[in-house]
Amino acid sequence: MSAIVEEAERRVLDLRATPKTNWGTKDRILLAASQLFALHGFRGASTRAIAEQVGVRQPSLFKHFDSKREMLGELAVFDMHVPAAHAQRAAAGDGPATDRLAAYLAWDFEWYRTMPFDLRGMTVDLVKSEGLTDAQRAVGKWTRAIRAIMKQGVESGEFVEGSVRFVPPVIETISWHMVHSSNVTGKTVDDGVRFVLAAVIGR
Repeated sequence: MSAIVEEAERRVLDLRATPKTNWGTKDRILLAASQLFALHGFRGASTRAIAEQVGVRQPSLFKHFDSKREMLGELAVFDMHVPAAHAQRAAAGDGPATDRLAAYLAWDFEWYRTMPFDLRGMTVDLVKSEGLTDAQRAVGKWTRAIRAIMKQGVESGEFVEGSVRFVPPVIETISWHMVHSSNVTGKTVDDGVRFVLAAVIGR
């Protein structure tokens, strides 16, 4: 995995274990930006509002981020780059496709369930409109990797024919649920994994 992805994962682990009141200024800025993007949209969230929510003066934001677009790009690492790296690793791994898909799903759903930043405002259309080509490429890598796992499972007789193209949007929908719902638990993650597997495993 790339250094950017590894650093993002380490950062999430640290933030999960640290009360928000003890977060550094950069992370508090990114949290506020993510929350305001989710509430008002990227263009509707001003840097002034982000600064006010963090409790700093507006110029202080630009010590950590050159622009609001850079904040969006950093959030895209968590939403697009990290999942793509995990999906690629699952696709290239050994063993039954069923096991690799199940392991990826469990990771993905838990990643979004416990994500410290608010990713509700993140969309492919948004990163495209802002010219975040690296994030767009990551989405493509993720989709190709999931389809590769599915194709491997179809070829081995584990997965039903016709499931390849439907699984990526199903995963995206369940991940979206993990981000948007306030009452998700570890059981929700397990239920999501079982739901996908039940739909694709051949009888």
